[in-house]
Amino acid sequence: MVNAHSYTYMQESACTPTTDIEGYVPFPDDRCQEYVEDGYWRNLTFHDVLDRVADDAPERTAVVGPHRELSYAELVENSRGLATYLAEEAGLERNDFVVFQLPNSSEFLEAFFACSRIGVIPVMLLPRHREAEARHVLELTEAKAVFAAGDRYRTGFDHVSLLDDVRDDFDDLTHSFAIVDDEETLPDGWTSFDAARDGELASDPSVDLDEIEVNPCNPGVLLLSGGTTGMPKGIPRTYNDYVFQWEYMAEVSGIESDWVAFPSVPIGHNASLNCVIGAAIWAGATIAVEPVLKPDALMSLIERHGGNYSLPIPTQLIDILEHPDLEEYDLSSLEVLVSGGQKVRPKAVYEFVDRWDIGFCNIFGMAEGPLICTRPADDVDVQAHTVGTPIAPHADEVRIVDESREKEVPQGDAGELSVRGPGFFTGYLRHEEENEENFDEDGWFYTEDVLALNEDGNYEVYGRLKDTIIRGGENIYAPGLEDEIIEHEKVENVAVIGIPDDRLGERVGAYVELVDGYDDLTVEEMGSFLEDQGIAVFKRPERIEVVEELPRTEVGKISKTDLRDDIVDKLENE
Repeated sequence: MVNAHSYTYMQESACTPTTDIEGYVPFPDDRCQEYVEDGYWRNLTFHDVLDRVADDAPERTAVVGPHRELSYAELVENSRGLATYLAEEAGLERNDFVVFQLPNSSEFLEAFFACSRIGVIPVMLLPRHREAEARHVLELTEAKAVFAAGDRYRTGFDHVSLLDDVRDDFDDLTHSFAIVDDEETLPDGWTSFDAARDGELASDPSVDLDEIEVNPCNPGVLLLSGGTTGMPKGIPRTYNDYVFQWEYMAEVSGIESDWVAFPSVPIGHNASLNCVIGAAIWAGATIAVEPVLKPDALMSLIERHGGNYSLPIPTQLIDILEHPDLEEYDLSSLEVLVSGGQKVRPKAVYEFVDRWDIGFCNIFGMAEGPLICTRPADDVDVQAHTVGTPIAPHADEVRIVDESREKEVPQGDAGELSVRGPGFFTGYLRHEEENEENFDEDGWFYTEDVLALNEDGNYEVYGRLKDTIIRGGENIYAPGLEDEIIEHEKVENVAVIGIPDDRLGERVGAYVELVDGYDDLTVEEMGSFLEDQGIAVFKRPERIEVVEELPRTEVGKISKTDLRDDIVDKLENE
């Protein structure tokens, strides 16, 4: 791992937010001062972290993908070339927003670090987002430019056409860039990514990148919320608070400079950008990128490049374990896997640890900041049944509070997670109503997630507040019940939801995917099974819907919003 202290940073002086972005909530000056003085914030931008590694090990491979390989020195050079074009030809300035809709690729990293060099804020529109989300994000951010994948990457969707169809409706959107091999495929008004990066300027540049001062207390990236209800919310993360998490995530997971880290979910998702890309760059490791995120492609990548570290979501773990050709792939290079985003099945943890002798980091994470995870050296029972402890336990302020949000619950009891600290955001962009609802005057963010701090000091996740089914005054945490139902021999996957009920408020319902060979599962069968497991009567499902496949969000999580809509439709039709 690269020594953080080998690179100069301004620990001796605090920085103050200088952005004047409308609707952005900055860190208070006193907290900025505190975090710098305590050494949590190093006053480094994203490109500072990259340049630090390039100074120490310029020939080390930074990124390898299906089309090319770049050393750290080459990644620096390419990002500088693109940054110069963006500032000189596109006229982008500090605090402008630029929308990315890019696959896992080396070009993503070039563009990400280029934006950092000129203080431009990339917005992480995911590949599976479509016109509604694109319009929402362009309107929310008043973005000046977009980056999209063209014919170089076969993503199964024409993102250039999507953004081209909407660009004329947004006056602020003046420049569009696409990753293409054939420039003839570009619509009018679009610029080839390669041409911009490689310095095809109209005149000698007047911009000196080294003279551009980028304030590390200002936003460096705009993440998007999962969007399981309505349109995604904008989550600004400053350079300081994000780099803070890069450093601690690298330390917690034990990433070494000779490791190969690979994102298993879209690179613009916080799980990849923060926990994989950022942590790997901090450690000076190599990043392997694969645009196709199916099990075959990911297992081939691991075998081809000796992949050591990643963060797949739980469904990907199951897809790998149940892959019919699993034995044909050599996955022995794996060292550490992180997984979260939804409940990780304990039996998947046990099987991965047993089969490949890996360290498993069971994580609870949010783009808003909270990162709580087990450590690779923890006992496998801890890894399988808890999410461990905060990645920076001495810096992260964490409370579990009651329904009033005024009192902490006794240790061992479940309640709402509330956080504040150097690695957490300070408010959604231009969403005053949401900020008023979930922040208090002291800066505590109330996450709407239900956790408990166990007696052993590890946290356990029960689900979202909306995953709490209240049946006749009794609280039922859906993920805990799902853990029991999944053990039934017929059940391949399950999602538990609350069914509206006039008398009890809600009843328990379960949507299930069945194991091959079974075609039905009755309420009576499941009731008998749960009775044998000692599960209380009021928690047992009163309705079971068998489906071929559970609906998913854009990042592969089970979409309970769709299931709730479905059950309401069914009730109305009945």
